[in-house]
Amino acid sequence: MNNGLGRLMRNGDVALRFSVVFAVAGFIIMAAGIYEIDRREKSSSETVTRNLTEIEQRVRMLSEQIRILNDQYTTQINRNDRQLQSLDAQVQTLESRLNDLEDHLRVRP
Repeated sequence: MNNGLGRLMRNGDVALRFSVVFAVAGFIIMAAGIYEIDRREKSSSETVTRNLTEIEQRVRMLSEQIRILNDQYTTQINRNDRQLQSLDAQVQTLESRLNDLEDHLRVRP
């Protein structure tokens, strides 16, 4: 059971890391595209300023998305931890009950 939960946590960690990588890759692609457009058009300073403002907005948006993903991941880890603790308590109760039943069967003639 712990193996499944560990795998789930690793999958969540991998998903979060992929999300961050794709967010950064998206930003880099967008910045490269803007740079190429600016280079081709020999943009005026107003265009450069507007493009930089757009990049800053995109960075803020991506940062917010990463923060949200991180919060979701943390919430899921905490939820999984509580669930694991509950399952562990249930297993301990069942093991104790099994031991009691085995002891009772040994005592019977």
